[in-house]
Amino acid sequence: MGSFDKFYRVFQNTLQDLYPEPKELESIFFLLTTHIFQCDKTTILLRVNRKEQIHFVTYDKLIKKLWELKKNRPIQYVIGHAYFFGMKFIVNEKVFIPRPETEELVSWILQDHKKNDSLHDNHTIQVFDIGTGSGCISITLKKKKPEFVHIYAMDSDQEALNIAKKNAKLHNVKISLNNVDVLKDGIMDIPTKINKNSVHIIVSNPPYVRLSEKKLLHPNIVQYEPYQALFVPDNTPFIFYQKISFWIKKRLNGIVYIYFEINQFIYLDLIDLLKKMGFLNIEIRRDFQGFFRMVRAIYYANK
Repeated sequence: MGSFDKFYRVFQNTLQDLYPEPKELESIFFLLTTHIFQCDKTTILLRVNRKEQIHFVTYDKLIKKLWELKKNRPIQYVIGHAYFFGMKFIVNEKVFIPRPETEELVSWILQDHKKNDSLHDNHTIQVFDIGTGSGCISITLKKKKPEFVHIYAMDSDQEALNIAKKNAKLHNVKISLNNVDVLKDGIMDIPTKINKNSVHIIVSNPPYVRLSEKKLLHPNIVQYEPYQALFVPDNTPFIFYQKISFWIKKRLNGIVYIYFEINQFIYLDLIDLLKKMGFLNIEIRRDFQGFFRMVRAIYYANK
């Protein structure tokens, strides 16, 4: 038998070397305990302050989860979900954990494509989410903008798409899920009729960490998150952006907006690449930590 305050002390002592930032450690504590006890943060705080007892079966479960955390397993995988835009998404080691930076990318799309925007009057807007993973980008866009009738979410990993399918069902949205390997197959043919007035939104958070940058990442990212969703060779760091850009030029018509998450260390080279590919109105933004991590550009594909 243990108590809430005892578990709190054990938790802190076990993980403080791995997570030296107190706020981060506290956040992980509340994510774990609110998940196990199915209650809110305030209730947990009250129970800790009152030194309430925890049933031995539950205490045992908490300690097992704590040891998973001690082995660097991210809290989101330990509890089986992550939050994105305040919504719960199922995650496991087959999908990249949604990040706050990606929330900022989605916010940018939502700001740019507000309802009743004259630019989009009478135009069919198609969204292509390339490398969808958990489906968090597509599902959030569909939830926030139901008028985005056609959203195509693509991933090369069928198991990732299975998770995205569960998440779409969880949030009661309809998106099209497509098993596509951008590097091998190229990107899918456009299933709907397009013309010079079509508006497309391409969004991607592709692999962009160079193998030489692996040492800069937290061990729990390298050990547990899907390798193929993270890394690119040092000699071809823009391989995904290039493939997507070639596809846009070859296949699309009308106005194409691209929104990419990018590598903060080589963003200037990526801007050069986009300029060479004929993209205009290129704008780069910093994330909440002050790093250049996202880019938006427009391509006028009037064939």
